[in-house]
Formats: sequence, C-alpha cells, structure tokens
Amino acid sequence: MALLSAAAPGCVSPRIPPTPAREMSVHDLLAEPSDPNVRYYVLLFASQSTPRLPRYCHSWAMAIKVTQVPNGEPLIETHTISWLPDSMNIRWWKLSVEPGSNFSNEFSIEHALETGQRVSAWGPYETWSGIYKRFVAQKAFLDSDVIGYQCVDAFGEAARNGNGCDCFHAISDMDPYFDRRRYPLLFYGNRATFNILRQIEKRPTLINPSVTHDWLYSALGLERYPICRRRYAGKSVEFSPEAALEYASRHEPRRR
Repeated sequence: MALLSAAAPGCVSPRIPPTPAREMSVHDLLAEPSDPNVRYYVLLFASQSTPRLPRYCHSWAMAIKVTQVPNGEPLIETHTISWLPDSMNIRWWKLSVEPGSNFSNEFSIEHALETGQRVSAWGPYETWSGIYKRFVAQKAFLDSDVIGYQCVDAFGEAARNGNGCDCFHAISDMDPYFDRRRYPLLFYGNRATFNILRQIEKRPTLINPSVTHDWLYSALGLERYPICRRRYAGKSVEFSPEAALEYASRHEPRRR
C-alpha cells in the first residue's frame, strides 16, 4: 500500500526478502505425492476507506486445505497472510522497517470494519497443491520474525536490505518468477488485491478458475460479516501439470 509506484522499468528492483517459498520449483512440487481426498483453495481480501486513504487500506489472503473424510464432515485447515505493523499505525511516509506481525483473518476483517473500511473478497477458488505449499512456506517465513513491516518498501531500508515488506508484497513475494515490478505500489486496497488475483488467473494455477466455491465461504463463517463478494471477469488460464511445467520452463530465466 502506498502512493508511489515501484522502480521504473530498467531500474534495479528493490531487494525481496529471502523467503524459501520462491525457491520451491514447479517440478519438485508436482513430483510430490498427492492425496485424492484433499483439495486446496485460495481466498483473497481487500479493505479500504472512502475516500481511499493508504492508512486505511489493506490486502490479505487465505490458503485452505480441505480433506474429505469418509462418512463425516470435511476437515478444513486454513492459513492467513495478513501482514501489518505491530503498532497498527500505517505510516506510508516512513522509510524504515518496524516490527510487523501476521494477523488472523477474523482480526483483519473486524479491524477493517471497526476503522470504517469496506471489506471485499474474491473466491474461494480451487488451486493445486503447489500454490498451497508455497503459501504455507511464506506464512512460516513471516511468522519467524526474520523481516519487519514497511509500507513503502520500494524505497528506504526495506528496498536496500530486503528486511521488510508491505501487506500485499507479503503475499506476492512468494511468486518465483516475477519481482515486485509486477506488483507495483501504485496499487493499494482493492486494486492491490485485484492485481494479485489477476496474476494468479493469467497463469495456470487455478482449477476451473471461473468457479467460486460458495459452500466453503459459508463453512468458514464469513457470511456473518458485511463483506462485498467480487468476481473476476478477465482472462483465465486453467491449471494442468503440463501447463504449469510449460509456464515454468518459459519463465525460469526470470528467477533472481
């Protein structure tokens, strides 16, 4: 979230924190055994004030694992990346890293509503196991307190040292093929989350990408909140192992 865009084309990109999620290759992830009783989903959120102010905007996401149990209710396991400063004071002009923490989905929704922000959600969309495993690895990296929070991470301490990030780069930094220039700081609030979704939809990552799994939205208890459910109407690419491998082979040289 910020008012400023990321580095211009041709400039050196800000340093990305050394998350292990970026090192997880499609080849290795596809080679891992799969369980036919398990499905994976992603759900993306945004909040923003009216008028849209950087200090009252946020992007976060959930990765969900659903295990079908014979003659029983499915087991639902959730992970949330919702990266905010410990102070809960979003200072977009501050060019140094401060302590940050990963917050729960419930806290993120309720805090947004309490501060007058409108909350939006996209999904849940079904995805493949590799996206879920990258997400869990990224969450563990954030929870390890290795890095902190900086709202404008394209400049200052975070850009020089790779020791901090903002809320939506906390999600997008797991992308192994593109750096932060694909996720510019010009976007914040709804636009930031929508840009992450657009990157997901344009690549072979979602299964039946036009379908949202509303039963899961209800099972997560999200209907009790006044959330605006939004749809993606742009171009989508269907996941398949072959498509994922082909995409990886074309973009592998971009990895830094």
